Amino acid sequence: MKIGLKKHLRTLNVYFNLFRFWLRKKTLGFENANIFISRLDKESLQKILIKNKAKIGNNCDLESGLSFHNCSDYSNLIVGDNCHIGKNCFLDLKDEIRIGNNVTISMNCTLLTHQDFGKSKLEMLYPKKHAPIIIGNNTFIGANSIILKGVSFGEFSIIAAGSVVINDVKEKTVVGGAPAKIIKKIIINHNE
Repeated sequence: MKIGLKKHLRTLNVYFNLFRFWLRKKTLGFENANIFISRLDKESLQKILIKNKAKIGNNCDLESGLSFHNCSDYSNLIVGDNCHIGKNCFLDLKDEIRIGNNVTISMNCTLLTHQDFGKSKLEMLYPKKHAPIIIGNNTFIGANSIILKGVSFGEFSIIAAGSVVINDVKEKTVVGGAPAKIIKKIIINHNE
């Protein structure tokens, strides 16, 4: 009986947080509501993302503490099945972030889909740009990695912890460093 009560209380908490998000969005604006979700439990977070146009597959684990930037809804977030996004990741949704199936994005990763030099005179040399980030199936991104705009990852990519990825990563490749460079190719036997 005790387990059933806990499950009902968690469900009630999710719907209460969904209502709180909606109320903040209607009264204080989306940006205020968006900041609010970084403090929520992962069940509430996932429900709010889906209700606000994110596409999230089955059996996903999106940890608490996620931050979203440059968005008026979460429609630029597309997550496949069996994915994990670790605690305290920062996702810039100026453009699309498309995550394949069976992907792990470890804690404290940053995914930036745009560049903007703001009021700096450098804006003349480097104008505002945005491009999607596409992460192929079965990719692993190590903790504290930074992924820049327009990067695509092939299937079975491994990104070492602390990497700064500025170029596409081919399938079955391990990269690492700042900027990330190829460490080695990997051989995967699909029969095992």
